[in-house]
Amino acid sequence: IAEIDPTEHRLMIHGLVEKPLMLTLEDIKRFPRVNRIAFLECAANSGMEWKGAQLNGCQFTHGMIHCVMYTGVPLKRLLEEAGLRTNAKWLLPEGADASAMTRSVPIEKALDDAIVAFAMNGEALYPEHGYPLRLVLPGWQGNMWVKWLRRIKVGDEPWHTREETSKYTALMPDGQARRFTWAMDAKSVITS
Repeated sequence: IAEIDPTEHRLMIHGLVEKPLMLTLEDIKRFPRVNRIAFLECAANSGMEWKGAQLNGCQFTHGMIHCVMYTGVPLKRLLEEAGLRTNAKWLLPEGADASAMTRSVPIEKALDDAIVAFAMNGEALYPEHGYPLRLVLPGWQGNMWVKWLRRIKVGDEPWHTREETSKYTALMPDGQARRFTWAMDAKSVITS
């Protein structure tokens, strides 16, 4: 868990923009905010059972989910403030955690329903949930919802980061790996 002083934290938006931004948490809170109830599922949820039950209980293997109300600023609004260039097609959000988590996000998703959140269920995000800022991408895998958000780079193509090439790929029946899979397939669990 990244421990971040909110008075020192900044969100940088740069790259293919007209006006690069360096925003404080207080700057972000001055933008019009939205509340959005969103369901998140970790990409690894239930994955550890592919070879049979590994842990004692359904909560441990299928419980990496939540459905909460996030409060934040539509990412579209922040990108409009920076002024997207015509060749802007992708974003690279980056977290302030030790691994500097990054994922390539198509501009269409960013301009649709993405938000930069600073609150969860009416109170500030907890550190383990990305305090002071996190990206919220409703309907997409939880690993895309970059926590401790510190930077958004705007570019014209995906970055092919380590998370996108070696970690969050989908192995297909023919042995090929499919990259850039974002939506989670429906699943159910029957337990007692």
